[in-house]
Amino acid sequence: MVPPAAETPKPNPNEIWTFVSRRHRGKNPPNHTSRSNFQSAYSVCRPPSPWTPADSSPDPERVSKLLRRMQSSIRRFDNSRFGRRFLSRLRDPQIQERFHELTASCSQIQIVAYGIGSIESYETPRLQLALALRLKEALGDTAAGPIEVFDPVLSAAECAVLVSLGCTVIANDECGRREATAPTIFYMPHCEAVLYENLLNANWKPEMLRRMVLLGNSFGAYDRSVSEMRGINGSVDLEVHCRHLIGIRRYVLEVEMEERDDRRILKEDDDEFEFYKGFHDMSWHFFQLDRDTDLDCLCK
Repeated sequence: MVPPAAETPKPNPNEIWTFVSRRHRGKNPPNHTSRSNFQSAYSVCRPPSPWTPADSSPDPERVSKLLRRMQSSIRRFDNSRFGRRFLSRLRDPQIQERFHELTASCSQIQIVAYGIGSIESYETPRLQLALALRLKEALGDTAAGPIEVFDPVLSAAECAVLVSLGCTVIANDECGRREATAPTIFYMPHCEAVLYENLLNANWKPEMLRRMVLLGNSFGAYDRSVSEMRGINGSVDLEVHCRHLIGIRRYVLEVEMEERDDRRILKEDDDEFEFYKGFHDMSWHFFQLDRDTDLDCLCK
């Protein structure tokens, strides 16, 4: 979820947000559907709680510097092959049809972004935020209000920059348990499996799942990882803790963010590799189920 950090915080086993060390470098970013990712589902799921940045107030000079860096990252996104392809694929009839279905009962769509990471420390989170901003822009009048953003690593300066870019910082750590009471795109770039599980659990009714779209880690990749791990010590527990994520697969239309050739180009092109790190193995997930679908049977 969070890109390499300047210092490696000591992980708290009761936390569901993961902090990743800066030490991982090179052409193969971490596999976000690996076993360590599933193990985060063992974390104790605390109730949503009020949240404020660890630092007390934003330094104006620091905010100004970060805003300039963020604007530079947005320009980089706009000028990149990945950025142009992403916006082009939004016009794909398959995606457009799903958005039309989503807004059939309500003309506007909310955007909630979990797990962006520290936009002050690294370029990857800035590019991930740039995508969210351009997604909202592409939706035009269909987008409802500001993008709502949360990540527990955000500083006061980062919160100030987010607000200046037209976003809202969520005041509570919801642990991913936001109910889709209105059409909502949940943007969760490389979040931990338990956050997807929490989100699905909070919306485990056909009428609620039908109101949401999820842009995040590939559910298919999670499913394949669980299948490959069957028979390995602890694999049964992992399946239990990811039961919503795996169970809903049959009712999900998954559309990959990049085609295979595009992924290869991103991985091999030094100018585009930052986009590969930020967006590899991500997909659109559209929930297609009848209003009377029995979801409880999927988790037994």
